[in-house]
Amino acid sequence: MSSPKNTSPPASITEKEASKDEANNNKDLIVELENLSKEKDGLTRALVRSNIGNAKLGGLEEDLNLSKSQYQWSLSIFYFSYVIFDLPSNIIMRRWRPSYWLGILMFFWGTVATAMAASKNFASIASARFFIGLFEAGAFGGLIAYGISQISDDRLKTWQWLFIIEGIPTVILAVFTAWYLPNEPENAKFLTKEEREFATTRLAEDAGASHNHSWSWAQVASVFTDWKTYIFMAVYITGTSALQGVTLFLPSIVSGLGTWSTPVSQALTTPPYFLAFLVTVAVGWSSDRYFERAYHMLATNTVALLGFLLLMFLPASNVAGNYIAACIVTVGVYANVAVKVAWFNNNFGGLTRRAVASAAIVSVGTIGGAIGGQIYYDPPKYFGGNCIAFGCMAAQTVLVIILRILLARENKRRTFLTDSQKEQEIEKYGGYDLVGDRHPSFRYVL
Repeated sequence: MSSPKNTSPPASITEKEASKDEANNNKDLIVELENLSKEKDGLTRALVRSNIGNAKLGGLEEDLNLSKSQYQWSLSIFYFSYVIFDLPSNIIMRRWRPSYWLGILMFFWGTVATAMAASKNFASIASARFFIGLFEAGAFGGLIAYGISQISDDRLKTWQWLFIIEGIPTVILAVFTAWYLPNEPENAKFLTKEEREFATTRLAEDAGASHNHSWSWAQVASVFTDWKTYIFMAVYITGTSALQGVTLFLPSIVSGLGTWSTPVSQALTTPPYFLAFLVTVAVGWSSDRYFERAYHMLATNTVALLGFLLLMFLPASNVAGNYIAACIVTVGVYANVAVKVAWFNNNFGGLTRRAVASAAIVSVGTIGGAIGGQIYYDPPKYFGGNCIAFGCMAAQTVLVIILRILLARENKRRTFLTDSQKEQEIEKYGGYDLVGDRHPSFRYVL
């Protein structure tokens, strides 16, 4: 999703038409850059992170003699390491070559994910999950799990094949990433000279008054004195608690709805994710089309809340209704993620401030993943877990409303500042190198 143009006045009709022509001429470039920068590791990351939920149906708990508590902690421990190492990892990526660093991380998390097939007990599976979280600092998982469950092999269990087959592609992709992923638009091997120049100009224009490529520890520190950082963290924690709870336990939830076999249960987890994919694309397009974030999040949250209510109060005998509710929940909790991430990236100006804020929000917000791994404790209906997830989404909804009101109020305040007041604001935040989105000409995306 694109960032706001914060300082440019409204374009005339002629300028708008010219901009439209330019956008059409460079459509392929924009798609290529955004796909590389945002989705490069998305599928493999989702598979590796969530495949333990499918592995449970493949016999993981029984083969490793895990208690219910041990299984839940093997889910949650991933997020503790993620919280600790995500911010340092983003700082390294900001200071070093992103392609190399991302490739190294992908190689190791894919290797550890594959090695999970050799787990013998709780200690080994928990250790592996911890290191995956460290190095990571599923749309097709169910379908892949269904295919793997059909493998007839006395040497390896279904859950072992699952870890191997879903881990190896990450290792292979890591090598490709280190070689192919550009560190910046100027070095993109797959773009022409004109396309590279356009991409560089576009990034600068999008950043507007907050465009700043400099680095300093003062910029890093400024993120943690900004009130927005903490509200966005709370938004992320509440949403992630519900999302990861659904992600990790969806196979078990679906399995508990009927008397079908494990392979069928694995396959039935695919439609909810496919629907979530379609709605996520539609919501993302609409959010960018109208350059609006909060109302789109509120809409998807409403969908999720409805789904959780249905899961809580529909009778267990209504299998079709409960399955539809599971689809609705999955759509709701996933569809707002792209909008949420775009929203906080839009509202932190300056490359360093944005990178650090993004890492801080995601890493602390990932605590919600550890919470999500603990809330679904009462099978097969999971009434308590759905109640907690409902509460998390309701809390996120309230936070989004509060955040939008505060950002709108700040935008209005800046509109009426005099030139001398604007200069005082810039000096207040340490000058042009540190001001970032606190620049009086910057307007927050609502």
